[in-house]
Amino acid sequence: MQRRVLARSVRWSLRAAPAHGDLAQLDPRGGPADRLTPGGQIARVELLDYDTDGKNELLFTGPEYQALLKPSDGGTLAALDFRLKAATLVNSMQRRPEAYHARLRNASQNATGAVISIHEQTRVKEPNLERFLRYDRWARHAFRILVFDPKRTQQDYECLQLNENASFAGGEFSVRASAPHQAELYRQTLIGANQGGEGAVSVDVTKRFSFGPAPNGCEVSCEVGLKLKQPVDRAVMVGIETVVNLLAPMQRDRFFETASGPQGVRFSGELPGPILHMEDGWQKVRITLHAPGTDNFWIAPIETVSESEEGFERVYQGSQILARWRLSTQKVLSARVVWRIEAI
Repeated sequence: MQRRVLARSVRWSLRAAPAHGDLAQLDPRGGPADRLTPGGQIARVELLDYDTDGKNELLFTGPEYQALLKPSDGGTLAALDFRLKAATLVNSMQRRPEAYHARLRNASQNATGAVISIHEQTRVKEPNLERFLRYDRWARHAFRILVFDPKRTQQDYECLQLNENASFAGGEFSVRASAPHQAELYRQTLIGANQGGEGAVSVDVTKRFSFGPAPNGCEVSCEVGLKLKQPVDRAVMVGIETVVNLLAPMQRDRFFETASGPQGVRFSGELPGPILHMEDGWQKVRITLHAPGTDNFWIAPIETVSESEEGFERVYQGSQILARWRLSTQKVLSARVVWRIEAI
């Protein structure tokens, strides 16, 4: 055992330090070879338990990007680094209940005006912060499939009330094939069941990912394919969710492009499809989303509440963006979201 640990330590010490912004920085083991290592400019894919959760991930690395794909969590993209600008573009934390959240709720409910000691005071930086205490059903990864009732709205999406199908969103996918620039994942499940579990139809689900260079940057694509045994009894919406982290929401150089001008990244609402543009003037990154066949995008900020020395404050992590397609009488559905990421 001692000899094995020593050999492993020597092997790790020989690895070059990770490039700034790489996923390798998050790995206590030192991570894979980076751009300073011989062969670091060659696109590659590695199968490994990157986050030590007992399930294997696919780590795609190229000169322009590094991406971590988790087949075990809905076949989603857990993290994405744009290496040309050392920018981490998928990096949101799952919002969970915290002990201090109860103090914030209690302070709001028990505001009686009574005199209390300085040690019992609950300071807040803006009123009604408790409305931002939302807890995610899933980790905030990109390219998660959300299947839900067509009656749901953008407000439901922002409030995490889509009641999406858990098997599509968080089920485990198998890896059918992988190569340095692509991977194909597969899962068989049921779709279209009502609340009593009746009316369900068997469906084969495939997710095809591709990663590659593009002018001044890279392109990341996820294509979802559904093949049903028979049409569903009632229509459902099939969405592919994107999560993008541009940070610093109050800065004017980070925005969504709209017909009426730039909108800050705390924007909530709908924007027309099938193309959406985002820009970060500080990190010098431009992101274009293309979702062929979608009429519009639902957009909402990913926000929570944190406690600092100055009191409770609202924290923006990123934006969640949902492209949607309607599945009704057809037995086959193909949906695709493409990211074009450019250095500007």
